[in-house]
Amino acid sequence: MFALVDCNNFYASCEEVFTPSLAKHPLVILSNNDGCVIARSKKAKELGIKMGDPAFLYKDRKEIRMLSSNFALYADMSERVMQTLESFSPNMEIYSIDEAFFLLEENLAFEEECLRMRSKVKQWTGIPISIGVAPTKTLAKLANHSAKKNQTGVSVLTEPEKIREILEKTAPHEIWGLAKASEERLRAKQIYTAAQLRDAPDSLIQSALGLMGLKTALELRSIPCFPLEEEISKRQSIVCSRSFSEKVTDRAVLEEAIAAFASRAAEKLREQESRAAFLSVFIRTSPFAKPFESRSCHVTLPIPSDYTPELIRLSKEALARILTPGVAYKKAGVMLGDFSDAGSLQTDLFAPSQDNPKKNALMQTIDRINRRYDKEQVHSAAMGLKRQWRSARSSATPNFTTSWSDIPVIRD
Repeated sequence: MFALVDCNNFYASCEEVFTPSLAKHPLVILSNNDGCVIARSKKAKELGIKMGDPAFLYKDRKEIRMLSSNFALYADMSERVMQTLESFSPNMEIYSIDEAFFLLEENLAFEEECLRMRSKVKQWTGIPISIGVAPTKTLAKLANHSAKKNQTGVSVLTEPEKIREILEKTAPHEIWGLAKASEERLRAKQIYTAAQLRDAPDSLIQSALGLMGLKTALELRSIPCFPLEEEISKRQSIVCSRSFSEKVTDRAVLEEAIAAFASRAAEKLREQESRAAFLSVFIRTSPFAKPFESRSCHVTLPIPSDYTPELIRLSKEALARILTPGVAYKKAGVMLGDFSDAGSLQTDLFAPSQDNPKKNALMQTIDRINRRYDKEQVHSAAMGLKRQWRSARSSATPNFTTSWSDIPVIRD
């Protein structure tokens, strides 16, 4: 039996764990540069605040609390929740920062087990969760939606009549994996509910939605088609970019930003034990600027690399080719692609070897220090010290769980 755990209002819940007084007010979390709403507490949702709303709409609302995003805190809290869940089932797929699928044994009392799970996660991390249980991952998603409306926070969807009742109330676009465009194609075939989709002929479903759509319909029939993906697949490309809090015209500041993006991308590359043979740098002005300018430069590496100084050097050279003096840029970024496994490097007989044990050891040591203490505790001088290009985060909370200086202190 599949179960889906979803952390309730996750970003807001993380903030409320360390600042309990926030739970008394509608709380919204803002995007980079504090531009728009990316997460809301339950009370904020009840006020009608929507995802993507501009922050300025609510800046004069005294009853609303607005915080800058603190992704270091959210990522660490997510890891704590997932580690707690692993004590219940070793077969788990981490689906997103706040969601995980896992398998439950058939002979369990599902509701009791899920209530134990909720209690333990709440006690150990402070994060409230909802749990949906069903014979397939697609049905578990629907069960989880029901769980969010229950006082218990748990919904077990195993009885055929109960499954049909929910499917009859569910529109196709509300089904995991289907979008609005899919719903329009189904309406053309007189399919308006998830129950009608489940009961439709296979040939009709496949003609409208393809093979993946047919698998979704089979899942609605309680036939598992999507197994747990316990191994995280490697990314095919890595992009690190940022919108600046203010327009940037200074070349040195842009170079520092590009160096920081290349460094972070290289770190992610080493995390998945890959090397990149393609690098791209892009810079853009504000979309409201006249004229709008967006330029990029692509570089093919003769030998795939994950060595930070090399990727920084190439990124700065690429930036120099596309930079227009005097233009005010609002966003920049670095993309890495064309990956190969670090352990199976294809060398070039006529090019100097990049597989240098000292360089590899240096990168591993720096990564280990930064993981243990703090991001960018050790970093390239090319990234600069002032970081004038950083996004505005005027209301960010401390990194309560990942920085020694920010750990809360209990006083008598």
